[in-house]
Amino acid sequence: MKKRFFSLVMVPLLLFSANAASAEEKEEDWHDETMYFLMTDRFMNGDRSNDEQTDNKDSSAYQGGDFKGIQDKLDYLQELGMTSIVISPVFENEAGGYHGYHITNYSKMNPQFGSEQELAALVDSAHEKNIRVIVDFPATRVSMEHVWLEDAQKADWFMETSIAQKPDWLGEMALLNTANPDVQSALVEAAVKLADETGIDGYFFSGASAAEPEFWTEFDESLPELHLIGEMSEASIQEAAAYEEAGLDAVTSSWLQDPIREQFATVDRSSEEVKDRLLEEQNVLNDPIAAVHTADSALTDRLTLDMANENMFPGARWRMALTYMYTTPGTPAVFYGSEIAQNGESGPDSHGLMNFRTDQELVDYIKQISALRQELPALRRGSYESIYEQDGMSVFKRQYEDETLIVAINNTGETQSVAIPASELDEDKELRGLLAGDMSRAADGEFTIILDREEAEIYVLAQKTGINYAFIAAMATVWIIFVLFLYIVWKRGKKAAKQ
Repeated sequence: MKKRFFSLVMVPLLLFSANAASAEEKEEDWHDETMYFLMTDRFMNGDRSNDEQTDNKDSSAYQGGDFKGIQDKLDYLQELGMTSIVISPVFENEAGGYHGYHITNYSKMNPQFGSEQELAALVDSAHEKNIRVIVDFPATRVSMEHVWLEDAQKADWFMETSIAQKPDWLGEMALLNTANPDVQSALVEAAVKLADETGIDGYFFSGASAAEPEFWTEFDESLPELHLIGEMSEASIQEAAAYEEAGLDAVTSSWLQDPIREQFATVDRSSEEVKDRLLEEQNVLNDPIAAVHTADSALTDRLTLDMANENMFPGARWRMALTYMYTTPGTPAVFYGSEIAQNGESGPDSHGLMNFRTDQELVDYIKQISALRQELPALRRGSYESIYEQDGMSVFKRQYEDETLIVAINNTGETQSVAIPASELDEDKELRGLLAGDMSRAADGEFTIILDREEAEIYVLAQKTGINYAFIAAMATVWIIFVLFLYIVWKRGKKAAKQ
């Protein structure tokens, strides 16, 4: 708590002295986002009237979360530092389809979550808090009970009508024939209709890489004002770039998810692979800072499970992982419950109810790094240069216009010391820590950074602080007045006692 207080109080002062560009207005694009992926059914129950299929004794059944519940928790999401939320699919699903992927009709809403009007109300409330709303739109596979399967004239709309899916808990589903232009037109029509009636800001196309890149071009042309994100499942960076070229505004970095999980499940593991792929992203993707970076998702085991399997304390592990994701290039995305280190294997076990009354330590840390990310343009838009990487100790530089930051993450089991040549920075300036208040000045041509195990620091390169005589004089005046006040009170008390 003390560290968070220090950060929130001192950041504006430090940035001012560093001539940082944090006072600039946030541009109306998507390069400054921090995203929060949530499963509507498992987040918050705000309307008991739509709980017809709810069974709180069965983890594979609906649990009652809805659009009203999300709306009720927008203050929480805003305080957490989230600027965009991605909600699970909203269309009608087969019985028990709490996750939203077993779509039976793209023309109807899932009544368990609410109506189009209630979704629109959520969007309006989110916009009042400067939070954007994106809807997960599965467009490559549907339920085997989908209404299109009942129409014999639509037989060529499907590649398979029943095929086992991954992960296994999804069961069997029908695969849409995305090469069929009629399928594309029907899906685009559904996407346009929902956007027009609810005012959402974008779509997250889960399983996007299961269709060819050109399939998404009509979506881009028909929804020019919306932000379109494509989920890249087992796609290479080069393949993902083709989806950007076809019209998607951003892609998920599937190539980073496993390396990030491997790196931060425990200590003393190199980030070399993640660093190399980050650099490759910068060189290959059309818009690398819009690329969405996730550690886990609705379809994976929880990262907390990996940490538990390594017999590690999840709080410290999550701090390291999230600091890395929030400070490296790209758009960080947090899957709901990560802020409380939710655990579980892929499927219902990992889709637990969100607990808003849990330990706040990790929540407070996320608020702290979120605030820094929004205050520091270099963390969102800056260049990336690796300075030091050794067995879990990572030091890198982010630079944007006249703002220079050094990020140090000690993902090891021991205290680490790293020397940075002053020639790479400016020996007439100093490095000031914004997380814990650390400081480093050049000595013998080097800046030295020392970090305890499993700790991180974000340093801003700033003008050296000298003796603040005005501040000292002001404090001295306050103390003199205080002492005089005590003396007067004492004299009056003594006089009253004599009477």
